[in-house]
Amino acid sequence: MITLGALAFVILITLILVGVPIGLSLMVVGIAGLALVGNLSTAMTQITLALWSEGTKFVLIAIPFYILMGNLIYHTGIARNLFRAASYWLGWLPGGLGVAAVFACAGFGAVSGSSTATARTMGAIIIPEMRRYGYGLPLSTGVMSSSGTLGILIPPSIIMIFYGLMTETSIGDLFIAGVIPGLMISVLFSAIIVAIVIANPAQGGHAVDLPPMGDRLRALVHVIPVLALFGFLLGGLYVGAFTPTEGSIIGVIAVLVMGGAQRSLSLRAIRDALSDAALLTTMLFVIIVGGTLFTRFLVQTGFIGALTGMILDMELGYWSFILAITVLYLILGCVLDLFGMLILTVPILFPIAISLGIDPVWFGIYIIIVAEIGLVTPPLGVNVYVIKTVAPDVPLGKIFLGCLPFVAGMLVFIAAMAAFPQIALVLVH
Repeated sequence: MITLGALAFVILITLILVGVPIGLSLMVVGIAGLALVGNLSTAMTQITLALWSEGTKFVLIAIPFYILMGNLIYHTGIARNLFRAASYWLGWLPGGLGVAAVFACAGFGAVSGSSTATARTMGAIIIPEMRRYGYGLPLSTGVMSSSGTLGILIPPSIIMIFYGLMTETSIGDLFIAGVIPGLMISVLFSAIIVAIVIANPAQGGHAVDLPPMGDRLRALVHVIPVLALFGFLLGGLYVGAFTPTEGSIIGVIAVLVMGGAQRSLSLRAIRDALSDAALLTTMLFVIIVGGTLFTRFLVQTGFIGALTGMILDMELGYWSFILAITVLYLILGCVLDLFGMLILTVPILFPIAISLGIDPVWFGIYIIIVAEIGLVTPPLGVNVYVIKTVAPDVPLGKIFLGCLPFVAGMLVFIAAMAAFPQIALVLVH
């Protein structure tokens, strides 16, 4: 049985590598495996149970609404306003447009919840501007690929909801815990950009002409609505005024009101946003159900129990465990996307983390950060390919090279967060 589970694991990764969508791969292997360890009738029963158990979770409603909120924000044009305000106030720094890009991505990530959406939307706006001012291509594309990852760390975050559903961890606590690490990584990325430009001024292009104070203040006014929305959602979650699911619905209503007041949302934009949200939600639901079926199959084979026992028998300490998992995610990030990494690893690693006394909320933030690194590491680096579509003339190797300093920065931050867990937990406990 254990051998069957290991073989299924290999088949699953092979299917993903040859291009079969991860949700479909999980369902096919899970259903086939359940039929082998039982029979076709029990496999069909498990499908029904998985569809019902996962589809009726109230918190699942939050996923389509947060996706819809991000899509509506995209159509309001707030992304351009965020970058304009950030560049007006931060453009005086060495590599100022790069620093502005980091905080603009953080701002957009605070209302979009998606890494690829952040990279795609902000990259299309910012990279042409950085080119116009003579920034080096490795720096400009590396900044955008790496800063896009802030979209899944700064709440609301779809991947936090995903992790919360898998581990039954409070999604509200995860959202709150992501704020300080998200802001600290933004500052860290900014410091890296400044250091790169000081060491190699050619990468920073020529100076940006700062507008008069009146224009700078007016630019801030245009981003107040999105900052107010973020503050309201986070504040409401912090004081317990509403749940993450209720917050997602409030957020959508607020964006619709804001878009209507600014006349920046057309009926066609709303239709497109609804269509995109429906498609992405369906994809995520297939992954969730497929992951449930695959995990149930592995449990029945004894594979998860055997693997967990083997890891526990190694008697890894806290630091050994963190180091091993970080290396594991760096390797998996080369061949799997974000959801694939979580589906395949969290059911195994989460019980071990709990047995070592690691806080489940902290572990969620840690997993998300190390998974972020996988978004910018070769050969799969999803965000790098997103930026490649925005800057098609830039070789992939040059974009990956530009990401290296930021990958190093995230690894340093992981070490700091492991040494001082309160970085992530201070607002929660």
